[in-house]
Amino acid sequence: MSEENSFGLTEFQLSDLLKTNPKVTICDLRKKEDFAKGHIKKSLLAKFDEEKLLDVSQTSKVVLVSYDEKQAKEMASALRSHGFDTYYLIGGMRNWTLGLYCTNVSYVGTGYP
Repeated sequence: MSEENSFGLTEFQLSDLLKTNPKVTICDLRKKEDFAKGHIKKSLLAKFDEEKLLDVSQTSKVVLVSYDEKQAKEMASALRSHGFDTYYLIGGMRNWTLGLYCTNVSYVGTGYP
């Protein structure tokens, strides 16, 4: 694995990580409407804002997901430079095939499941 991709996870690696590590935080960087249409279980809607994401606990692994990986990869790289254990989903949500959870768009960001 090249250094550039050393912090990228495939969907199967992420799925295994979710099963074995309860301290994984998944931050979805897509638009609220896209998140509502389908997201990875237990993921949180987040904005592409380095300062906001820096509030995530440094004791957990953080996995960023975006539509096609570009945004998540850039943000993961920025957070890693601040000492966070941060990864991104290779291929982004467009390549995720392991099931999605849908939410009413009016509930997104309210803490309601």
